Amino acid sequence: MSGDFSVLPGRIIGGGELITFEEIREKVRRLGRVVKTGGSSFRLIPFNESGKDVLDFDDMYPTVYFNMDYSVDFYITGLKYERVIEFIERLSDVLGVPIEYAEMGNETETDPEEELKRLEKFLEEFGGHYGRGKSQSNVSSGNR
Repeated sequence: MSGDFSVLPGRIIGGGELITFEEIREKVRRLGRVVKTGGSSFRLIPFNESGKDVLDFDDMYPTVYFNMDYSVDFYITGLKYERVIEFIERLSDVLGVPIEYAEMGNETETDPEEELKRLEKFLEEFGGHYGRGKSQSNVSSGNR
């Protein structure tokens, strides 16, 4: 058996501005066991749906590493993609901010304007608001 893992990289949108690293650590405790790793990062080993500490293969969610730069790594070897996405959505709901993740085989660079629109839409759905007004996007380019 090899020790090779497939990792799905992601990032917490609004990390540092809308939610701190310590708030993330506290909020994710309800989803599983939090374990300190090297440095300041930590790992979340999720509970299965029944809330028991022992995971059955069919009930498994990905182990998640949270990094100080608000990036996350989902360890997904042997897991069903649907379960991984389901867990990312649950994690996003618990944190109250969206989580961006690379789609399998379709890693593209993110557009900051598109990311801001997604963040505003997410916050609007949850009754929150982002500090900047939408009128900033209407700045003229100065081209004549």
